[in-house]
Amino acid sequence: MNAAIFARTGIRAGARATPMRSGAYHWTNENGKNFPFSTKNKPALAFGVTAYLGTGFALPFVAGYWQAYKAGRV
Repeated sequence: MNAAIFARTGIRAGARATPMRSGAYHWTNENGKNFPFSTKNKPALAFGVTAYLGTGFALPFVAGYWQAYKAGRV
């Protein structure tokens, strides 16, 4: 029963004459416009990237220290 349903769904999807298009969306193809943050202010960008990557790098070490602290080994 389930195989027949999946087969019919595949046949219907393949028989669709007009493909799905994304004509309603338009993104500009300009340098720096495809990021969710500004790249104009270089010092602020450097600080933000360093803070983001530094937090991700330091998190396992902070968690390890916290676990050792809770166990009384520090």
